[in-house]
Amino acid sequence: MLLGLRLLAVVVLYAFLLVIAYVIWRDLRSVARGHHSENVAAAREETPLAWLQVVNDTDATDWPKTVFTVVPPATLGRASDNQVVLQDEWVSAYHARIEIQAGKWWLTDLGSRNGTRLNDMLIVETTPLTKGDIISVGRLKLRFETGDGMSLADPNKTKA
Repeated sequence: MLLGLRLLAVVVLYAFLLVIAYVIWRDLRSVARGHHSENVAAAREETPLAWLQVVNDTDATDWPKTVFTVVPPATLGRASDNQVVLQDEWVSAYHARIEIQAGKWWLTDLGSRNGTRLNDMLIVETTPLTKGDIISVGRLKLRFETGDGMSLADPNKTKA
């Protein structure tokens, strides 16, 4: 009887491992065929367009007319896995986050060493963003702009 239970446990364990392997194989095949990227692209087409433009400043001479596209939720910082990568020693690895909730844009400081400023005011909690706001991270000043109804599918399209 004990031998039978041990054999049953081994069979159940192997069946479980086969199910896991099948699920992983199916997901990898789906990604390889492009289904995942199509879903991400479709979701991004419906996301409102926003961007950050470096404001000319004496400390930001290395960043003339640089524009960063913002697809929420977007993080700003020095680390390479941020959506907006800012190579400035005064910027934290994960400095701030821009997101949209209920149709409204929000800015959050992520516990950065030097803080995040919105229109020269230090933010301590999640703060609403509006078109034209100036976000200061490190020595950089970025003007927040929105597309007013445009989507990422056609950022060059003007609103009629």
